Amino acid sequence: VYPASKEDQSTIARGFVARSECRFDNCAGCIDGMLLWVEQPSQASAVSAGVGPKKFYCGRKHKFGLNLQAVCDANRRFIDLSILNPGSASDYLSFVTSELYRSLSSKPDFLKAGLTIYGDNAYINNHFMTVPFSNAVGVKDDFNFYHSQVRINIECTFGIFTSRWRILK
Repeated sequence: VYPASKEDQSTIARGFVARSECRFDNCAGCIDGMLLWVEQPSQASAVSAGVGPKKFYCGRKHKFGLNLQAVCDANRRFIDLSILNPGSASDYLSFVTSELYRSLSSKPDFLKAGLTIYGDNAYINNHFMTVPFSNAVGVKDDFNFYHSQVRINIECTFGIFTSRWRILK
């Protein structure tokens, strides 16, 4: 569960300063989604989950699975996890059904003022989420480069996770 303490959030942001050549000091975590592979669910287990078995199929990866939404800190540790949606769900849909999203959207002061979570273009830029510019040139492209320097930490965290527990690969 993402820390609600403003001091803990500030500590997370300080950790990302060292990860950014540009010294971004406003990152309160990096978010992304990952497909956790599963065997094709039986009709009975899909019914008990409240969806059809095809909902677990991710067409982009050609695998059955669950959408894992995670936020990491600069030390590449998970600080928030949500596994509520089948593999066919987009990262954004999986985010908006998470407890973290409910906290961020219903409590304007949930995040310490000036802090934001860094995500990729699967998410929407708003007061609690910073995403890269689309079709960027010039200084916007420069921002995207430095943003990705920080955001890559969630990709590395997923890599560490799946390397440690190979069954998740």
